[in-house]
Amino acid sequence: MTTLFFDLDGTLLDTQAGIAGSIRHALSELGHPGVSEEQLKRCFGPPLRHSFAQLLDTDKQALIIQAVTLFRQHYLNHGISTYEVYPGIIDLLEQLCQNQTRSPIQNSNPVTMHILTAKPQKQAEWLITHSGLEVFFDSVYGSEDNGIKSNKSSHLAMLLNETDIPKANCWMVGDRDSDIFAAKDNDIASVAVHWGYGDRQELYQSDSDHHITIPQQLLPLLSL
Repeated sequence: MTTLFFDLDGTLLDTQAGIAGSIRHALSELGHPGVSEEQLKRCFGPPLRHSFAQLLDTDKQALIIQAVTLFRQHYLNHGISTYEVYPGIIDLLEQLCQNQTRSPIQNSNPVTMHILTAKPQKQAEWLITHSGLEVFFDSVYGSEDNGIKSNKSSHLAMLLNETDIPKANCWMVGDRDSDIFAAKDNDIASVAVHWGYGDRQELYQSDSDHHITIPQQLLPLLSL
């Protein structure tokens, strides 16, 4: 059994425009000066609270929570539907789905696929349903609105422990170093994708087991 955990933002969906617009809105409402493109780029992937703490240069939890609340209000009303499925993702998932089965007797190398994201659970579920990707995935694992489960390393550890998934054939696929570190912290294979939000230096410094530049390059790694 091969088990795949996919990151969402920057790996399956390009949600950058919607997220960026909602971050700018939250900062504007708080009277914060303009944010640069480079600063915004660093916000795609990490937990939202962490990003706002850096953007606002503060450790005041009340201010951070206010920024997150403003972001979510704007994102749910305007930004969430501004996304695109990355080229090649549908074809990849369709090919992986051919190996997707609950019975190893029916398939010598079955695959199960899950989404592991720092995005809140309901937002992740909405995006997967709206984009039509839900048919490919067994489960969606997101964070809670209060920030719990936004750390991918600990969330993945909990999932592996609860489900008894064998680590030998378990993979984490993502575009940021947090995805790679989550895999390494839990002794599973990691695949860094280079079409998302993490830059080349970040991904190579994370020391991922594998690097791919287009979705189809994942298939030979899995030997399916």
